[in-house]
Amino acid sequence: HFLLTNLLLDKLKASAPSRIINLSSLAHVAGHIDFDDLNWETKKYDTKAAYCQSKLAVVLFTKELSRRLQGSGVTVNALHPGVARTELGRHTGMHNSTFSSFTLGPFFWLLFKSPQLAAQPSTYLAVAEELESVSGKYFDGLREKAPSPEAEDEEVARRLWAESAHLVGLDMAHESPGRGHSLPR
Repeated sequence: HFLLTNLLLDKLKASAPSRIINLSSLAHVAGHIDFDDLNWETKKYDTKAAYCQSKLAVVLFTKELSRRLQGSGVTVNALHPGVARTELGRHTGMHNSTFSSFTLGPFFWLLFKSPQLAAQPSTYLAVAEELESVSGKYFDGLREKAPSPEAEDEEVARRLWAESAHLVGLDMAHESPGRGHSLPR
């Protein structure tokens, strides 16, 4: 998301007013950014912890990008669309037991949104007139909500931005004028 969004920024600014909607999750509240091992290269990979970390990173990216885009005509918000009936759980171990598959499965079907219903908040954030100038916010469904305390940490957001730019090679754009894409400051 970081690289693609940054590569599209010139077009989004030229097309302003523009909106960026980043899909996150309520799971971001359980996330923690481990700057010593962002890519899980030294610690044992944990799918659930990695998912929570990635969703926290989305909210932090949204906050920092919004700060950098102030006055550009481009807004950016993060969204938890709700829990949808998708195949996301296929790698989490949720369906590995007979109990969870056959006993809990029907309850999940009733409680989780269809993909179509889960898409409604994204559409709302993309087109609602009342949200035209709203930026840097986190939404739970159709409502603005405060994210986790770590997601509000501006220093963590700035550091994650710098690390992300370095990891994808966008930090070189400032060192070599005229080469590559310029990141918003």
